[in-house]
Amino acid sequence: ALSILGSGCLTPQPTKYETVEERVEVLRAPAGTQKKKVALVNFRNLTDKSYLVQPATAQLVSLMVQSGYFDVIEPTLVESVISAQDQVTTEKLQTLKDKFGADYFLTGSLTNFEVKESSSATCIMLGLLGSRSTKDYTVETAIDYRFVSVPSAQILAADVVENRRTDSSSSTGILLSSAGTDVRVLQSSGGKLLRYSLRDMVNRLTKEM
Repeated sequence: ALSILGSGCLTPQPTKYETVEERVEVLRAPAGTQKKKVALVNFRNLTDKSYLVQPATAQLVSLMVQSGYFDVIEPTLVESVISAQDQVTTEKLQTLKDKFGADYFLTGSLTNFEVKESSSATCIMLGLLGSRSTKDYTVETAIDYRFVSVPSAQILAADVVENRRTDSSSSTGILLSSAGTDVRVLQSSGGKLLRYSLRDMVNRLTKEM
């Protein structure tokens, strides 16, 4: 016989969360805007979530180009001169200026990626006694960045972008069984949330410059 956990169905608390499915957009430059030519290298990872940092450069390049405010030098070309952020010197910045026409150099670090999980459940009737459980994943991210002049290395802008969003995943099973998809959901949510932080950074740069 089936044993019922508890004396009744659990009542879910109202959950508010923002969808991360919508397209991520940045502020767009007016027609005729003079673009700034920017060089950048891969961001540093100061968290234990290495799978998030690998796509950061590609996502950042796309958002900067979409804005219409920046011309971004192909990162692989930049890496032939400066392969990591700790290798920046005025001499190498001058080389970026001479070889690729760079006016600015952008560096950054992913400094925080924290996941918080909460869940709720309700009973449902599908011919058998069952349940529906919902898990919410709140992810907090932080990115430090510096925007420097080439070749002087003068820091023109430096700030921290913090972002907090929540994604939701639900699974249906018998007596609160788990679908076992936590890792997939966390990685999927994290990748989307990283784009939001990068968007906020690009929008802030366009306003500061």
